[in-house]
Amino acid sequence: MATVGNVNWVKKAQEKVARLGGQTIRVGVTGLSGAGKTTFITSLINQLENHQRGLLARRPPFDRLVSVRWQREGVASPFPYLQALGALASNPAQWPSSTADLSRVVIDLQFRPEGLLKTLQGLRSVRVELLDYPGEWLLDLPLLGLSYGKWCEQMAALVDREPRRSLAGTLRDRLGNLDPAARCDPLELSQLTADWTSFMRSCRNEAGLARNQPGRFLLPGSGVAADMLLFVPLLGANRYSEGPPGSWWAQCEERFNYYRDFVVKGFYDEHFSQLDRQILLVDMLAPMEAGQAALQDLKLALEEVMGSFRYGRNSLLQRLFRPRITRMAICATKVDQVAPAQQRSLQQCLEDLVTDSLSEVRHGGVEVQGFPLAAIRAADQEGETMIGGLVGQTAFVRYQPVTVPAHLPLDLQFTGPKLLHLRPPSGLHRNEPFPHFRMDELAGWILEGRQP
Repeated sequence: MATVGNVNWVKKAQEKVARLGGQTIRVGVTGLSGAGKTTFITSLINQLENHQRGLLARRPPFDRLVSVRWQREGVASPFPYLQALGALASNPAQWPSSTADLSRVVIDLQFRPEGLLKTLQGLRSVRVELLDYPGEWLLDLPLLGLSYGKWCEQMAALVDREPRRSLAGTLRDRLGNLDPAARCDPLELSQLTADWTSFMRSCRNEAGLARNQPGRFLLPGSGVAADMLLFVPLLGANRYSEGPPGSWWAQCEERFNYYRDFVVKGFYDEHFSQLDRQILLVDMLAPMEAGQAALQDLKLALEEVMGSFRYGRNSLLQRLFRPRITRMAICATKVDQVAPAQQRSLQQCLEDLVTDSLSEVRHGGVEVQGFPLAAIRAADQEGETMIGGLVGQTAFVRYQPVTVPAHLPLDLQFTGPKLLHLRPPSGLHRNEPFPHFRMDELAGWILEGRQP
């Protein structure tokens, strides 16, 4: 009788064989908090469901697309598509709630065959699987290469610089003055963990900073024991520190190691290491508005995240059992807030920010393509002005679109755009394709290289 382990191994092998044969495409939709992942996935499902209308109807291979099925049954943690549609259809329209936990999307597509044998062939099927998860979790991937002491050093360097230094207030001194070898006080540790979480929330919400670790302190999701999220960086410690059992060092290091080895690595092994394609969504406008510190923080965060993924081609046997990402789309989102003529400039600013990382990815044999993207177009241009609605209001406003430079300055110092908080357009319906910029191009990119 086969054991459970053997059955699981066979099942995974079958899934990988199917993926290698082009039957399944697994896509990671990644992005930091606020990049618009939930809106993007909602729009992608909507565009596919309405493939006979809009731009997809004229784009190969969607001109041969016969049917689309968004699966809900039998999908673990299904993506909340209907709830997202409900938010978009409300009055006034609202953006879908941000991702708070892991969710999956499974979309089955059926295409008419083409070529000389098309009359002899049946419909060709392609399954697209997408993974959605909180952007806060993405920033935990760099922890896979760190010890607890090294992480303490990194956090100490971050908190020592503005604006984090001011936002931390007395928390910086309290964490810096703890003796790693002294006995840990559980009540004080619990309070410090709560204060560190509040500090990270202020960094994100008030200063627009991206590198906030541990990410699950902000959004723990399901399946993580609360007591294992009780640790803080000892800002006076370093990689050479140590402490006896029961000490601050021993308690925090043990929980950090658990978090790294079981929570972060488990999530990475189960999901990220299995991807075929990767879509990286980045909101460039908000950090550009926030200023140099936010842009520099975003740059470092993206560089760390991109270094955590496995890119490149390898042998057939290796790809069967250890697949790697071979195609990557990097997308500046919310480009509807700038004039159409400036959308490519916004995309260029994003690529300027991560030039070195993109060079490393391309050097590994990965095809990289940029898409300035608006998953749902919230504003329209009329002459020299833009028209859109503000969040929480039903009326429309006319305004001058924000301007961005053709290239990002090397020192990241410039006067950033002043942004409006736009709501989705009114009248969106599931059975009509949502207005967008380049969702059809990105949908086509997902299927490129496959022969449905």
